[in-house]
Amino acid sequence: MRSLRLRYVLPLLALGLVLVFPIRAFNNSASESVGDFAADGLDDTADVRHDADYGASRQTAGSTSGALSTAALVPANLLQLPPRVGSAIVVDLLGNSLYLIQNGERLSKSGSYYVAIGKKGIDKMREGDEKTPVGVYFPNSFLPDRVLPAIYGAGAFPIDYPNRWDRRLGRTGSGIWIHGSDKSDEDLLARSSRGCLTLTDPDFVSMASHMQVRRTPVIVANSVKWVNPEQIAALSADLRHVIETWRSDWESRDTEAYLKHYSTSFRSPDKTAAQWFAHKRRVNSAKSFIEVAVTELGLYRYPGEDDLVLATFAQGYKSNNFDSQINKQQYWRREKGEWRIVYEGG
Repeated sequence: MRSLRLRYVLPLLALGLVLVFPIRAFNNSASESVGDFAADGLDDTADVRHDADYGASRQTAGSTSGALSTAALVPANLLQLPPRVGSAIVVDLLGNSLYLIQNGERLSKSGSYYVAIGKKGIDKMREGDEKTPVGVYFPNSFLPDRVLPAIYGAGAFPIDYPNRWDRRLGRTGSGIWIHGSDKSDEDLLARSSRGCLTLTDPDFVSMASHMQVRRTPVIVANSVKWVNPEQIAALSADLRHVIETWRSDWESRDTEAYLKHYSTSFRSPDKTAAQWFAHKRRVNSAKSFIEVAVTELGLYRYPGEDDLVLATFAQGYKSNNFDSQINKQQYWRREKGEWRIVYEGG
């Protein structure tokens, strides 16, 4: 069986998607045995799995148009994928469903899988609470089955929980993975992990072939709202315009116009808003020119938050005395009708 699981990984190696990192602790994310959770009242696991298998028929459509088929609907949290990112993962925790969303001329759902979650439920807040986090995450690496205990099946993708927003809110913990399982479909309980997202091995292998380490977004939501793409087009266009204005104002060296894009509650990894504003005024005053390029833009409406959007992009910066190329994340929140940056980090 282990050799079969290893065989699943070989196509990923051929695609150059496998990066192996050291493992800190297997038991942070292990799915438990069926017997361990018999007292948890999970007799409805089969019903949950049935709902996940037929998730397309019960999608909540935000559109009032009966003419639009469910196949054309998209997750409301997924506003835009970068051109070079082939797909996204969207997880409906309450529905125990994991969806594969394919990028292209338009976004489209290309797969749906039953997924088990944390034994204590959702909204992870602290180390050891055995809950699955809600947020937008990215896989840090791929761990093949040959370096894992058998309970992880064909392999695992550790994700970057706690991310920047989690740390800002004081959330703690580690070892949250998307991984396979040595259990059959019938034995994988709906709530059976210590916070991880667990799939059966065949489903994990199917999903894994579409994952790009550090690039594929994993949007984990309490529930997923499916909408007509036109319903999110205006928001996506608004955010692209706001980010372009931020870029242009920075390039113009009009520092006060540039700083108006930042909230008074802004924080960077090492600066408060006041420290950031003082730093930028000092740095920009020494520039004779600034050139800023924004490419590979991704936009994700943050689950569990009101009017919060994560923007990810590749940033090229050039001035008279400094050049850099970084991958940047910005968290934008709508405050009194205006989008402001509340967190920024490279």
